[in-house]
Amino acid sequence: MLTIFKPAAEKALKPVAHLLRNVDPNIISLTGVIFPALFVWFVIEGWYAAALVMIPLTALDTVDGMVARTQGKVTAFGGFLDSTIDRFADFAVLVAFGFAEIVPWGVVLPVVLLSYLISYIRSRTELAAKGTITASVGIVERTERLIAVFVALLLYTIFPDFVLWDYDLATWVFVLLGVFSAITVGQRIAFAYRNL
Repeated sequence: MLTIFKPAAEKALKPVAHLLRNVDPNIISLTGVIFPALFVWFVIEGWYAAALVMIPLTALDTVDGMVARTQGKVTAFGGFLDSTIDRFADFAVLVAFGFAEIVPWGVVLPVVLLSYLISYIRSRTELAAKGTITASVGIVERTERLIAVFVALLLYTIFPDFVLWDYDLATWVFVLLGVFSAITVGQRIAFAYRNL
């Protein structure tokens, strides 16, 4: 849904990509595991302010693609590596809430599953269509997921003792993320049905 802002985000990140113009794009991709891993550690340790800073840094993964295009080094493996690291990052930032006992595992795990289904359905649809369509439909993609995680942790940081019907605000954000993710899965399946 927020992919419409991708051109503006890339424009804002252009100076960063320029600084890294001589770095191998795959090395930039590989550094993408650092920020999600730090996020998990900071959340478990209760260092929420530091963890919040990691979320925008996790979203900087678009820089590798920008550098690859600048260098003329766009490769199939680079896209594969970037996507694989994105899945690791998605997993890390979601399960951190379970390990830190902020959000119950019974809420975290369905959101993890749905986030993987969203990615898988897009990939499988585009593969089945032999690259003739782009299946990035639906209301929740990676950007929305990262924003939801940021909001969940921010609300928990500001209102740690606020409880509504036995759940804190972070859990409610995860519940909403799960609902919208399930809708997105349905939207992508419907898109595949119509277009394959």
